[in-house]
Amino acid sequence: MVREPRSVFVGRHRELETLQSLLDASSLVTLTGVGGVGKTRLAMRAANQYAEHEGIDCWFVPLESVQDPQRVPSAVVRALPLADQSARDPLEAVVAALRDQPAILVLDNCEQIIDTAASFTDEILLALPQLTVLATSRRPLELDGELVYTVPPLSMEVAPEGPSEAVSLLVTRARAADAAFELGPTEVEAAVKLCRSLDGLPLAIELAATRLRTLSIAELASGLSSRFTLLRGGSRSAVGRQRTLRAVVDWSYELCSPDHRELWCALAVFSGPFDLEAAAAVGGYTIDDIVDPLDELVAQSVVEADRETGRFRMLETIRGYGRDRAEEEGWSTLLTRRHLDHFAAVAASSRVDWYGPGQTAVLARLRADRAELQSALTVATVIDADAALTMFSDLCYHWAVGGFIPEGRGWATRVLALPGGSATHRVPALINAAWLCLLQGDLDEAAARLDEADSQTPGASLSADGAATIRVEIHRWRGTHAMFSGRPRDAVGEFEASIRAAQECGRPEEALLSQFQLTTALSHLRVPEAARAARDALAYAESVHESWMRSHALWSLSLAAFVDSDLDTAERFAREAMTADRGFDDPVGECLMLEVLSWVDAERGMADRAAILLGATDARWRLIGSAITVHGPQLAAHHDRCVDELRRRLGSQRYDKLVAAGGRLAPDEAVAFALEPRSTVAGGLSAREREVAMRIHRGMTNRDIAAELVLSVRTVDTHVQRILGKLGFSSRAQIAAWYEATFVTASPIT
Repeated sequence: MVREPRSVFVGRHRELETLQSLLDASSLVTLTGVGGVGKTRLAMRAANQYAEHEGIDCWFVPLESVQDPQRVPSAVVRALPLADQSARDPLEAVVAALRDQPAILVLDNCEQIIDTAASFTDEILLALPQLTVLATSRRPLELDGELVYTVPPLSMEVAPEGPSEAVSLLVTRARAADAAFELGPTEVEAAVKLCRSLDGLPLAIELAATRLRTLSIAELASGLSSRFTLLRGGSRSAVGRQRTLRAVVDWSYELCSPDHRELWCALAVFSGPFDLEAAAAVGGYTIDDIVDPLDELVAQSVVEADRETGRFRMLETIRGYGRDRAEEEGWSTLLTRRHLDHFAAVAASSRVDWYGPGQTAVLARLRADRAELQSALTVATVIDADAALTMFSDLCYHWAVGGFIPEGRGWATRVLALPGGSATHRVPALINAAWLCLLQGDLDEAAARLDEADSQTPGASLSADGAATIRVEIHRWRGTHAMFSGRPRDAVGEFEASIRAAQECGRPEEALLSQFQLTTALSHLRVPEAARAARDALAYAESVHESWMRSHALWSLSLAAFVDSDLDTAERFAREAMTADRGFDDPVGECLMLEVLSWVDAERGMADRAAILLGATDARWRLIGSAITVHGPQLAAHHDRCVDELRRRLGSQRYDKLVAAGGRLAPDEAVAFALEPRSTVAGGLSAREREVAMRIHRGMTNRDIAAELVLSVRTVDTHVQRILGKLGFSSRAQIAAWYEATFVTASPIT
């Protein structure tokens, strides 16, 4: 479900009923209307209600911060839980993720990129007939089959149970600003007139409501009346309503103090949600000094505060107004540079602070700031090539670990093509670009990037520490290239050189990546004591409370143990690795860990469970557009031997069925299934619970199960919850996979 704002949703009963009918009738519904009429909020509620009624997934894609039309598909990829790290077209990733089940997708604020949004919507609906798209835009998408619904202002009709929708919103928002607010009997008519003068526009009403802390209804109406007379002349057309909103925003701006106006303009530079630190930096405040003026703008509904995330945002109408005023005042250049400098510092700190206990927090902040990082990088490409190169390099973990590899490669191409960048800043960017190429299996481009970095290093003005780090990284990624190319012996020499360079310059954390990969390469060569380097990496990672490299060191230890036929140790390390990897958006790591667990189960003769895990892994590889083959022929050979052995034991038909069962598990379900203790018994289920589980395995709904077993739906619901609790699962798909592996040879229950 889409997470809606916490403020009370007021009215819109007729609109919601109409939208449910439209969504039943068409796969594309577009909400249009003037700014401030409430399209986004209505779309969220309508989509959630439709998804709940239909029992389908609902996804929300905010497009207001998308400045480059080519990034629309990527924005959709990020709204879905894909973590796609492939080089494929983002549209293909979306289609792959939504192919197997119906869903509703909300595309919000399409107007500024209307042509691209329309093209994307047309393509995705052609590819996914079961998908429903609910768009919001000031203009229709103008596609075949589109049903356009113009969102009206809030109703002025008095409801049987109370005031009109417009007056209800006025009172609700006034009470949010002042809990003691009450609309007296003599003020009702004045409130009705005020809301009518505001054309029933929700945003205009909300802005006006904040002034009721200090003004009466009559005073508020008086303060606005002259503006309406000048700007609108009584029109109730769309143009007239837009003028009404402009008048209210103008009035709100002019009632602000000069400092608050300047802060309004400063905050308008943000593309999406922002935190207190960013607001202070761009506004020219300290953290302590900005709290009061920011709180005042929140109280006036100029800024929205999300209490759960601690972040703030502006509605597009308010943001656009602030940008216009900043341009008029000559502040835009200064504010844009402050924004770039702040987020360049955020990127730099993410690299400096990476190795330690705060890694998940670093990634969480980078993900939350993604729209602003994109905006800052865009500005840097225009005004400062070296700043763009440096910022791209500093975001290396954001791209490679945070789940943004395709996006990172796109930025690599863009910043490396800029004229005027110095070798000092270009060399690190080339090295990080090579890493991203390797993660996607593009070995040719990776080699070309590393060769160029080598050739430009002599001309770079690097500090001793900087030059040493460059040596560490070039040897590391040349080693990775050799290993992924099937040359583990060459890889060993490069990894050892990288480790030595890291130790010589006093940067032991920079050795971690090469240490775990050295163990992997030595395992491929069947060298005794191959695990030593990964054990060193594990010990250091644990000493500094580092998690990401700890998980990969554990994985390489599991691989070494598997190669040595120590299955118990291999399983233990793989499970520990998977647990340590939680909290990172690291699908490649999870796939590698699932691979080893499936190989271990196959070796132990647990063919059913191994096939399910392999099916889950294959599905995840496909979802991210990658494969085990990207990581070299040696790992691919282990995978292929496992497949051949399982097909031999199970037969092709049974193998395919189990793999398909695993493929239906969502990524988090697959991890939970892999971490559950192996079971060959009924899992503590009662006979009735086994009957229910068997029917879930058949694909029956709770209502279907109730009808077949002559039970109430509520009773079946209770049985399902008990099954989930006993097995430690969270979904019906996991129950189905578990039943397939555990009871497939049992005689049918009748």
